Amino acid sequence: MAIILAKVTKIYRSGEVETYALRDVDLTLENGTFNVVLGPSGSGKSTLLNMMSGLDTLTSGTLTIDDAQISAMNHKELTRFRRHNLGFVFQQYNLLQTLTVRENVQIGAQIATDPLEPEEILKRVGLENHLHKYPFQLSGGEQQRVSIARALVKQPKILFCDEPTGALDEATAKDVLAILQALNETMQTTILLITHNPSIAELGDHIIRMNSGEIVDVLTQKNKRRAADIHWT
Repeated sequence: MAIILAKVTKIYRSGEVETYALRDVDLTLENGTFNVVLGPSGSGKSTLLNMMSGLDTLTSGTLTIDDAQISAMNHKELTRFRRHNLGFVFQQYNLLQTLTVRENVQIGAQIATDPLEPEEILKRVGLENHLHKYPFQLSGGEQQRVSIARALVKQPKILFCDEPTGALDEATAKDVLAILQALNETMQTTILLITHNPSIAELGDHIIRMNSGEIVDVLTQKNKRRAADIHWT
């Protein structure tokens, strides 16, 4: 799915004080691409993700995903669109501790119209031998792989990743990034990943640099690195 933002602005108001989190953002992301949003804390990365994924509403401008104008949808329409088309991976794994690995992934399958089998997607992320374990029995990297499997089991067109490796050590983070890279290539899932780590930008087809709520640069990268080969900072 292609994503198009036109003059997107987000203003947070507190009394008479207005804070611009995004200001007149124009951006087009092509279907099937791996996109990395890079910038310091407070640059607007998370706000951009929230706007593009429909988790928050625009103050002005338009957001279109393929032929669907997301910015014009009501709450019910937006919930339905997210359920059928979008997946989310966050820094916190958000797994249900009383459910097994397979049961956590099954939750994602239950809200989809054409889901994969949980066992199939767990095999893709290397957890086929952990189906009946509980989250507390897994490492941090394994828990993040469960959250990725839960997002991907419903075959989303777009996967939004908010600092997915922020809580992981270098080796584990590279393993998780390699999984995202492989899934982008094999499933043609459009990925938007936000990070403050410039090393991760080496994976992207496009690198989107942000500062003070504005996109300051969009770089197209022809020679992407494999996750295992990036220089960690």
